[in-house]
Amino acid sequence: MATDISQETAPKPKRRMRMRWSFIIAGVAIAGAILYLVLANTGKSAQYYMTVSELRACTSCGTQTVRVAGVVAVDGLTRDNAHQIIHFTVKDGGGTLPVEYGGVVPDVFKPGIQVVVEGHLTNGLFKASSLLAKCPSKFQSATPSAG
Repeated sequence: MATDISQETAPKPKRRMRMRWSFIIAGVAIAGAILYLVLANTGKSAQYYMTVSELRACTSCGTQTVRVAGVVAVDGLTRDNAHQIIHFTVKDGGGTLPVEYGGVVPDVFKPGIQVVVEGHLTNGLFKASSLLAKCPSKFQSATPSAG
């Protein structure tokens, strides 16, 4: 007697191909969703800051919130403790920018410290809604002691 392959034990190629395509389509959909989430969130979290000279050259910056980096100038620092407003000047190699900030001032804030201010430029005065101060490095190289 010849061996006969029954319908139940024979492989079903159409069903395997259909399952393979469904896994491929699902994988592409998942990869696309992950790529979209990464790209959409990276653009929102990456924040660029401008220099004072870049802000002065920008024509559309008066209508949007921008970040500006620079060093607090020695002169022009005034505090109004009654209203919790501070006026100071930020400078860099390209010029100076008068800043007004109302809020909590970082402990390390003083003339000569690097800052990043975020806010709007209005009639030549930068009205900051946030103030970030760079902490000075407290690490120094050890000097060998004579002995």
